[in-house]
Amino acid sequence: MLISFVNKHNILSEAQNGFRKMKSTETASQTFKESNHKATDQCLHVVGKFFDLTKVYDVHNHNKLLAKLNFYVIRRNMNLWFKYYLSNHSVC
Repeated sequence: MLISFVNKHNILSEAQNGFRKMKSTETASQTFKESNHKATDQCLHVVGKFFDLTKVYDVHNHNKLLAKLNFYVIRRNMNLWFKYYLSNHSVC
């Protein structure tokens, strides 16, 4: 339900690989490698930044996140589900 909403309203960038049909971490890695090869072929310097977002929802203000979801018309049951998930979620 959430994915169809996100797709219908074109919320995600084309560069987004997660939560997109026919895209994954593998397609993200492949795109990254192709960009690096193209840049090095042109004698350009390549720099990469990598972030571990494993605990991102544990440090993000949940009220702000829920307000943003509400702004994007994710309300009622779906918003309650997110609220429940965020309040009862723990990282192993």
